[in-house]
Amino acid sequence: MNLNPMLNQTKRKQSQPSVRKKRSDSKVDIRIPIKPKDREFVLYAARNRRESITSYATGIVKAHLDRRRDFPQQVYEPSDFIVHVKATPKMYEAIVVYSIKWNCSIREATHRIFSDALFREQGGVYVEGI
Repeated sequence: MNLNPMLNQTKRKQSQPSVRKKRSDSKVDIRIPIKPKDREFVLYAARNRRESITSYATGIVKAHLDRRRDFPQQVYEPSDFIVHVKATPKMYEAIVVYSIKWNCSIREATHRIFSDALFREQGGVYVEGI
């Protein structure tokens, strides 16, 4: 046995890495591409309400999911401008149901809901047949 404990050849006990539990109320981040003119409106509306863009986008998607049941078809185009929606488990489940119903991705379904919500926030009204 050496005087220096570092030089002893005994096996050291390896510590097990701790496994963290996932929170039950964790949110799912969904990234939505938007058009540049829609981005301007979102920035303006979010700053008027003194909240972040993510908070604003999440709020209108949540409110729209609670109020409406049908959403018109939207053109889904990739864009450089992205908006985040932090979906609660209940919101995420509703979005998943719509994505299955519409046979599209979760991101595309969220984009469809968000685009309709944004259109109505801007004061738009859909006219059938035009």
